[in-house]
Amino acid sequence: MIIDLTRCNSAPGYLPKANQGFFNPFFAGLNVAFRREALQSVNGYDPKCFTGEDVDISIRVSRAGWELWFEPTALVRHHDRRTFAGLLKQWYGYGLCSAYIFKKHVGRRRLQCYMPGNKRDRTRPYRARCIADIPFPFYGMIFLSTYHALHLSLLVLLIAVLAGWKIVALIAGAVALVTGLNYATIRFEWRHPLRSVGMFALRYAADTSFVIGSILGGIPEGVLFLQATRTR
Repeated sequence: MIIDLTRCNSAPGYLPKANQGFFNPFFAGLNVAFRREALQSVNGYDPKCFTGEDVDISIRVSRAGWELWFEPTALVRHHDRRTFAGLLKQWYGYGLCSAYIFKKHVGRRRLQCYMPGNKRDRTRPYRARCIADIPFPFYGMIFLSTYHALHLSLLVLLIAVLAGWKIVALIAGAVALVTGLNYATIRFEWRHPLRSVGMFALRYAADTSFVIGSILGGIPEGVLFLQATRTR
């Protein structure tokens, strides 16, 4: 696999109840089964969710009082996109509907900021940890990961260079270097350096498509939305 899929748990059992606006345990639609009564109790899938319907339905079923059970032995064969363009289109689409789902489930105008939580915490997608949840004039969600820190520091570096701020440029450059190395070495295998570099390039391209899709998808919804990356 190129991108991490949702890992809500590593052992069979009931998942925690949905208690956050967006980052809650869910099952990917490619391998999930629901009781008919559970789907009927929440009026089925939301037709407005052309992607992210699995996130939406899992949240609504959980909040309706049903339990979500994770069974790691339930396996399926899934064929990924075969072309680079297909991969980018897929992940762009994944991000496009995220703002709608966030706005639907957060329930009120808020600005929420998240960061990756403890690596041992497998109870929520992305192991997200909410660090700020404040009233705001409009809906907003910002996820601060290594990927985002890298691009933010590069932006500051560019501004500092153009403005002639040498100290700021040095600090921003150092931060960009550290965060860039951290992001680039995710699952890097020194025994297979060329393959690892290729996987990094694919991962970066998919993450970028995912984030851009989430930003553009938030515009018509009136939501400031900076999506998490699947590779943290």
